[in-house]
Amino acid sequence: MKYGLHGLLVRYSNVATDIRIAADAGYDAVELHTDKLDRYLASGFTGKDLNLLLEKHSMKVSCIDIIGDVESQKPEVFGKVMDKAALLIDTAVEIGCPTIQLNAFMELADKSVDENIKLTAANIRKICELGQKKGIRFQYEGAAWTPIHSIEQCRMLVEEVGVDNFGFVVDFWHFWASRGGTPEDIAKLNSNMIYGVHIADGFRPAEGEAWVDETLLRGALPGDGEINIAEWIDAVKSTGYDGYYSGEILCHKLWEADLIDIASDTLSRMKKYF
Repeated sequence: MKYGLHGLLVRYSNVATDIRIAADAGYDAVELHTDKLDRYLASGFTGKDLNLLLEKHSMKVSCIDIIGDVESQKPEVFGKVMDKAALLIDTAVEIGCPTIQLNAFMELADKSVDENIKLTAANIRKICELGQKKGIRFQYEGAAWTPIHSIEQCRMLVEEVGVDNFGFVVDFWHFWASRGGTPEDIAKLNSNMIYGVHIADGFRPAEGEAWVDETLLRGALPGDGEINIAEWIDAVKSTGYDGYYSGEILCHKLWEADLIDIASDTLSRMKKYF
């Protein structure tokens, strides 16, 4: 199995520190979060500089996470999305990262699911065309509180986009918290659709209750929440998926802990499921 250090597991560090933590804790790769990568590039560093850091620590980048607002129908917003995609595609090529994550949010919340999928897919197809020219693929994350959030909706989105460099990430918490699918649904997927796996534990509102801030629901390392992590991992494994697994949290208290301890503990917990 291959394990990536998710940037949100150690949110309050920077790119250089993420790489060092990943190496020291025993990860195979880092999943770079754009909160950090944007700062790194804006400060004057380049993909070449990042390569030197990666080589120093014998580390790879499994994914760049995220480009948001990919559903936007506002020209000024989507123009910025495309600009960011172009920059991150070039960076991904420089550092040998195969995958960039895409997220849609709430701009189209007043539209039907079918229309959401159609409009979002049209935008994603444009992003994928940019990446396809340079060998970069894209994974969609269906955030629990957004219109396109279930396993079936993500599968439909992949089919609607209709290109061979687009799939989705199986995030346990998002699918479980939204009641958007089960391990049995995961087991039925073609592994070619699965580009990454987030081993994310946590809690969820009772049925009919309103969403609260994610940081109130995702303060659990693998095994400390209400999700049966073993069942979800077994379902992913049954598909034949052989890519990266990364642990993810959203929790202000855990982010203030010793980040090396958090990274090491999470890796140890993940390995116990395999």
